[in-house]
Amino acid sequence: MAKKSPTKLDDVLPQVMADIPAGATEQGARSATALGDPDCPICGGLGFYRKDVPVGHPEFGRALPCRCVEPILQETRKKEMNALGSMEALGEMTFERFHPEGIGLPPERQQTLSAAFTAAFRFAEGPNGWLLLSGGFGVGKTHLAAAIGNMAMENKHEVIFIMVPDLLDHLRSSYAPESTETYDELFERLKDIPLLILDDMGAESSTAWAQEKLFQLLSHRHLRRLPTVITTNKPINAFEPRIRSRLMDHDLIDHYQILATDYRGGGYVDYLVELSELDLHAHQTFESFEVPRSGRQRHDIEACRKLAWNYADAPEGWLIFYGEPGAGKTHLAAAIANHVRLAQPQVLFISLPKLLDHLRAAFSPRSILPYDVRFEQVKQAPLLVLDDLHGKVSSPWAAEKLFQLVDYRYLTRKPTVFTLGEKSKDLQKLTAEDPRLVSRLKDESIGLMCYMVKTSGNMRGRQTRFKSEEGELEY
Repeated sequence: MAKKSPTKLDDVLPQVMADIPAGATEQGARSATALGDPDCPICGGLGFYRKDVPVGHPEFGRALPCRCVEPILQETRKKEMNALGSMEALGEMTFERFHPEGIGLPPERQQTLSAAFTAAFRFAEGPNGWLLLSGGFGVGKTHLAAAIGNMAMENKHEVIFIMVPDLLDHLRSSYAPESTETYDELFERLKDIPLLILDDMGAESSTAWAQEKLFQLLSHRHLRRLPTVITTNKPINAFEPRIRSRLMDHDLIDHYQILATDYRGGGYVDYLVELSELDLHAHQTFESFEVPRSGRQRHDIEACRKLAWNYADAPEGWLIFYGEPGAGKTHLAAAIANHVRLAQPQVLFISLPKLLDHLRAAFSPRSILPYDVRFEQVKQAPLLVLDDLHGKVSSPWAAEKLFQLVDYRYLTRKPTVFTLGEKSKDLQKLTAEDPRLVSRLKDESIGLMCYMVKTSGNMRGRQTRFKSEEGELEY
């Protein structure tokens, strides 16, 4: 009876082993099974051979593929990888079909998309290290990852492109008796594939087994520095700590966050950007900030604007605006945020009441992000502008969250801008509520306090002190 044609690379070996004469050596052995070149001087057309080595040698008794069948084996491996992954279905996702300028994006967000495109193209030219692409739904992460895979395959690299939920499903199904590949075989192939592309990490189930398998896979490739591409729509802080630590290895990983909108419609841009209220203050810029053309207040107001503008050019330490309502505190704080956003899109501008509302909502089972992840995002924001900091908060819980936030950014010296109410009222209330908080706000080693007063329809600004490594600054 004719032998069944092998459908998998590992199925070839048992069949061939039965056909290799016990004494066959590198000089070849002919057989009815002819996978290789009939005129091959090594295998005699068999496609595999046994080395004439002593017992105990690592290759004793092993069927080794002959060089004449390498093209066949490569094609078999390619079919196996395509069957496991999704590359065949993503053949049209190429760099030529990607639009790095985006659709109707403001310059600061278009810049993040263009940077991710350039990084992906360079990675595809010579896969090395890890590339992490993050961002909201539909911003182009999967397209760029697939484009990397398609270019790598054109350059004869072995690639597996697979969605993480599908990967875990494949691993689970490998335990079944009817599986054509054992769990160990499949997992080893994933761990050691020359280029692994993991799409949509974070969409998988959060079971202990799933998290452990994902950690084992990433840890193996991390230790061996194997080229890996990962896409995710989750913030890095949302991942399990062991996985998060590997994703934050800046010596190995290039991380590009895409802050574009979903070109398919719906979705969101970015969890931190979504939280920000800055779009409501887009009109409040340094150019639109009114300075009197004459009068004794002109110098003070111009000095206050200059102070804010200099801070926006190189945010360092803290800047605190306080004074009467209508004095322009929020306008200058928003102007700083709008200026910084041109180079750093992840600017968080939010009022204290709105921030506390978001933190409370994060406890809901329907919340996109859990509370600890949301709070960590706020604490780690590259620039935080906390508007409307006032003396009375709604509860002891809210007061403690506010102190924890301020204290963290105080200890880490992260750039932060605050606006407060009139000095004699709100600072007194804050001192009564939490003297620890006020002691940090008044610390001249980290920041400057700028007092602004509205007088006869005009604004008057007066700054106090700001100390830095360069000494005390005056404007």
